[in-house]
Amino acid sequence: MLMTAVSRRPWLAVVVVGGVVSVCAGCGYGSWAPVPTVNASMAPASLPPAPPATPDCQGDVKAQQDIPHPTLGTVRVFLVLNPSPQMYPPRGCVSAVADNGKVLPPIPLDVYLDELDFANPVTDATGNAFIEYNPGRYGGVLVLIPTADGFEDIGWSDQRWGGTRYDGKRAYYGAKLEGPGPDGRYTLRQFHHGCTPSCAEGTITSQDLHWNGTDYVP
Repeated sequence: MLMTAVSRRPWLAVVVVGGVVSVCAGCGYGSWAPVPTVNASMAPASLPPAPPATPDCQGDVKAQQDIPHPTLGTVRVFLVLNPSPQMYPPRGCVSAVADNGKVLPPIPLDVYLDELDFANPVTDATGNAFIEYNPGRYGGVLVLIPTADGFEDIGWSDQRWGGTRYDGKRAYYGAKLEGPGPDGRYTLRQFHHGCTPSCAEGTITSQDLHWNGTDYVP
């Protein structure tokens, strides 16, 4: 019986993986050479080097901090001071951008000269972030409390007389930070300056406020 010799030569298989063409020499059925690809839509946006330009937050950046946020990832927070001598009351603001590109609403507040700084450390075990400010008489603590889409509204107390912003639900005027303590949390020590018989001669009292999971309470 006459046998015919068959010559076998390598063949080329073209494999398409994730839009990338790969050539595999000598591949058989079920054998392929995957090429790793990166899904650009999953890559986080980079944090910006400067705050977004908005009418409510203009000026020079004094400081910035990257802080963790439970739903937005990393949030870059900028402290901005407006150097204009025509602006009264003096105005600073807090600007924030998340690493997914979301721009959070700016927080304007009254600041004397350049007295606007991050606390050290800027966050504590509660996950809240703390900023110290002085509008011109007594110091205060601004607390950024995370929500699903940003931070709680500051809840300014009084918008009369040109919309001054130095005291509110989350702007603790006449307060300072103590700690963090052994539990890793700050205590807010808030002072009350009495005005009897006069504000210069009144009694100064204080109370400590502690985070209960939703609010700062005595």
